[in-house]
Amino acid sequence: MVVVPGGPLVGRIRVPGDKSISHRVLMLAALADGTSTVRGLSDGGD
Repeated sequence: MVVVPGGPLVGRIRVPGDKSISHRVLMLAALADGTSTVRGLSDGGD
């Protein structure tokens, strides 16, 4: 089996803004190369 790396991902996705997903998206944005724009984060009202 030969694994060939893919190209960069570019685009937008829209997911519900719950606390768990908000935390994950911030972690992924911190690890990503380049600029990430995150909108609609949960305020984590607990």
